[in-house]
Amino acid sequence: MKPRKAESAYPVPGPVGGRLARKLVAAVRKAGLEPPLASHILCACSGGADSVALAVLLARYGRRVGAHVVLLHVNHGWRGRASDADEAFVKKLAARLGAGFVGRRLKERPGPGDSWEAHARDLRKAVFRRESERRGGAPVFTAHTADDQAETRLWRLFTGAFAELGRGILDRHGPEVRPLLGVRRSELRVFLAEEKQRWREDASNADRRFLRAQMRQDLMPVIERLFPRAIDAINHLAPPTRS
Repeated sequence: MKPRKAESAYPVPGPVGGRLARKLVAAVRKAGLEPPLASHILCACSGGADSVALAVLLARYGRRVGAHVVLLHVNHGWRGRASDADEAFVKKLAARLGAGFVGRRLKERPGPGDSWEAHARDLRKAVFRRESERRGGAPVFTAHTADDQAETRLWRLFTGAFAELGRGILDRHGPEVRPLLGVRRSELRVFLAEEKQRWREDASNADRRFLRAQMRQDLMPVIERLFPRAIDAINHLAPPTRS
């Protein structure tokens, strides 16, 4: 279904997009921000399904959140041409959406024995802080979902980080705002189908050398098969808090 044009010349979303746009505005308010935001909105976009869905929501249907959207892509360069193709994809997506684009290429590698996942996350967060500061403290929207929230809580349970269990992924931390914590990955993919919008697949997300990938591929499907409402139940153990 192609987006319909309203009389005001603003695109009108389909049923799924409309529902997600309303959730987006509510989540931004819950995070302590009052839309529409006067500043630029940086949207972290890897090119994967979740971040592409957030980019489309913000740039095409998020006028109630703010009008100045910039897609921020971090290219770690770890997958060679595939990493460069991800960056090119996000740059073209930004142009199609009428959004700005900022690409940052990194060369740092983790040290011996260090976690590649943790190292990459720390580097991205450093980029987010710098780009936010360059724009006067602009928020950086990231596409963490309800699935990510549940996986994080189970990860902390199984690794003994009990003090962090109830805290979960925060809806706002530093410059980062995470408005999709109440949305399932599956719903975002339905939205992308509604928009006829492609995305990129990062092969490292399925790399079984990483424990998080094994957890996502092996454990979570079994949990959901046995307990269909498990994700909601896990995420309602205790609400995330910014304290």
